[in-house]
Amino acid sequence: MNLVFGMDGVICTPVKEYREIETSKPLTNVKEFIEWLMKNEHHITIWCKRPNSLDWVMATKEWLADNQIPYDRLLFDRPYNPVMVSETPPNAKYYKHDVDLNIIADMFEEWKNDKIEEQKS
Repeated sequence: MNLVFGMDGVICTPVKEYREIETSKPLTNVKEFIEWLMKNEHHITIWCKRPNSLDWVMATKEWLADNQIPYDRLLFDRPYNPVMVSETPPNAKYYKHDVDLNIIADMFEEWKNDKIEEQKS
């Protein structure tokens, strides 16, 4: 299974500046849990909201190495509170149990109505 972890507040205590990264602490049981996941052949991606700039990237990689946090892939610039579109918009209505797809289904219906109104004018 492909698992995506956040960084700040999920793996470690949050930081606001890259200079604070070295003082960040790993959260309880996270390292051991990720190690167990990897031992059981799961793929671990860390997708953090930190900027994708050299100072942040280098400090984050160093912190992960120093704290022996295993991962397969490290990504930056995760959007804040995204609505994930994981299905083609016309099919989203069939996945009402998924909150994000429910939002997309409603937006798609609104778009269709706007398009119909445009054609009438």
